[in-house]
Amino acid sequence: MKSFFQLLLLLLMILIAFFFYKEYFVAKKINKKLEVVEDIKEQNIELKSKNNFIKKLKYNVQLSGSGKYEINAKSSELTYIEGVEIVTMNDVTAIFIDKENRKISVRSDKARFNTVTNNTNFIGDIEILYLNNIITSEKLDFNFQSDNIIIFENVVYNGTYGKIKADNIRINLITKNIKIFMDNPKNKVKITSNY
Repeated sequence: MKSFFQLLLLLLMILIAFFFYKEYFVAKKINKKLEVVEDIKEQNIELKSKNNFIKKLKYNVQLSGSGKYEINAKSSELTYIEGVEIVTMNDVTAIFIDKENRKISVRSDKARFNTVTNNTNFIGDIEILYLNNIITSEKLDFNFQSDNIIIFENVVYNGTYGKIKADNIRINLITKNIKIFMDNPKNKVKITSNY
């Protein structure tokens, strides 16, 4: 009978020790792990938010077909999205020059330049100059791989012969083909002649 009570006391002590350990030590380990994970997340957020600001940034890119592309910004911010450097530019000017030295100049409020693909998205108060023609819009996308410029949102073309209002203008920098079209094929491009 004495050994039964000793065995019961031993089991009771083990049970109390187990609950004590689980209550005070295991919970603290989990809390510490959670605190470490939260610290790591906060440090990553801080690292992501610490971007590089640059004044007077300039990129030069060779285009296929012996052309070149130059983009300048008064101020820029470098960010990294999924390991890709994206340059957010302010007060932007860009020049596309073909092999015959003909220029298309672009001016915009902002632009996003992908340093890996060289694709550029121009945004806000855009003005495009080509020979004696002026095109204004709110957005312009330059796709480096296809050598296409797509101008969209409030597009107005002013040329020597008149004015055109459309939803989109697509320019191929290699072939010089220009396509003027509406988002909805039922809508018509508006043309006003100067004559």
